[in-house]
Amino acid sequence: MSKLENKHVFVIEDNPANYAIIATLLQMYGAKTGFERWGTTTIGRLRKFAPVDLILLDLMFPYGVSGFDIFDEIRACPEFAQVPIVAVSAMDAAVAIPKVRAKGFSGFIAKPISFTAFPDQISKVLNNEAVWQYEPSSI
Repeated sequence: MSKLENKHVFVIEDNPANYAIIATLLQMYGAKTGFERWGTTTIGRLRKFAPVDLILLDLMFPYGVSGFDIFDEIRACPEFAQVPIVAVSAMDAAVAIPKVRAKGFSGFIAKPISFTAFPDQISKVLNNEAVWQYEPSSI
């Protein structure tokens, strides 16, 4: 059985190329993926995709939307209040990590993601381990 078999991972990412890479890696290891691009219809899409095991959330979106705002919106819904949320972002880790830790995220994975490490990082979070990746990994 693959390490992510039957896990439901919802990705909130505005860049289609980044989403394609993330979704492909997750699906290669057995996960089912859901997707929302702009963070404006997140709750409705999460409800349609449920049950959700993990949410991967970019931090920087266009049109004045931030991943921190989307995080608050998700946490305000009782059915998603305990779902782990991991920031996957190109934001400077030295700035982002203290903020995401304080906010209550379950981890931070720097972009560009590592093709080899990413599935293990996701597996760790699904096993209730925090992942705080400070340096972008080589692909």
